[in-house]
Amino acid sequence: MKKKSMALSAFIVFSLLMAGCGNQTLPVAEGNNNPEAESTEVVSEPSKEEFEADSVSATGPYGEISVSLPGDWDSEEAPVDSDKMMYGLYGLILKPQSASGGQIELFCSDSFGVCGTGLSEEETILGGDTAHIGTFDDHEHWDFITFNNGSPQIVAQHTDCSSWTDEMWDEAMEILDTMKFDTSKIAGGIGQYIPESEEDAIAVMMSVTDVTPSGLTVHFRQYDKRDTEELTYGQSYTLQVQNGDSWENVPMIIDNGAFTDEGYILPNEGEAEMVTDWEWLYGKLSPGTYRITKTISDSRAVGNNPLYFLTAQFYIAG
Repeated sequence: MKKKSMALSAFIVFSLLMAGCGNQTLPVAEGNNNPEAESTEVVSEPSKEEFEADSVSATGPYGEISVSLPGDWDSEEAPVDSDKMMYGLYGLILKPQSASGGQIELFCSDSFGVCGTGLSEEETILGGDTAHIGTFDDHEHWDFITFNNGSPQIVAQHTDCSSWTDEMWDEAMEILDTMKFDTSKIAGGIGQYIPESEEDAIAVMMSVTDVTPSGLTVHFRQYDKRDTEELTYGQSYTLQVQNGDSWENVPMIIDNGAFTDEGYILPNEGEAEMVTDWEWLYGKLSPGTYRITKTISDSRAVGNNPLYFLTAQFYIAG
């Protein structure tokens, strides 16, 4: 009696399904043991953002920064020494196309730090890694985001974004959540700050840009007034390469190499620069960390010209 009742119930259920479904093909649940049943694979469609998102990147000597960007956002690469960003060494400039102004600068930094009162920080996960969100004075939106605690560090900051809508800010966080920093993809060279690049007695700082294996550009700037006469510098310099914890002179590729004896004036509280090509003297430099040292003379009196040695550090990737 029990078996007849179960059979009748199954027949009624099957009849109802056939009547209600007409000629539709019903998906078969996973694990169905009926070998004659036709299974239908259900595939979820990608979201609109997945269709429209493009990968944008900026590559420099420390690694490649990349994010996925929706089609209604613009990006611009800011290479090393380009002066396109207010902060950082190199990176990406990101902004929504519909915004009347403002941008996010996502950059690589070797010395990021903040100071002041009213700072609150929140730890979160972005791009699959720990990030810290910093906000000053209870602002409605964040002021900066740091993506790691090492050096170099990836940082996001924004400028002039007061006109952005909440939707734009939400999209910005979704973009930053795709951030990747790939240290295996490196290219170029870069100057690195060291205390030896400044001489307070004459208030002069030396820096380098446009670093390549064949040369660079040296910059001098007198950042404050001092009791100095005419400051001069020449073409001569020395190169050292880092080997472990020590510094060694870079060997010359020619014998008895010498520099000409011209002198160049550094204006009082002004700036000067000199393009330096060492391929004729040292050849092309291999990847590594280097220092270039130059001499500045203070012509205070005949026969008594104090000499100051300034050193700038730079790194060549490879």
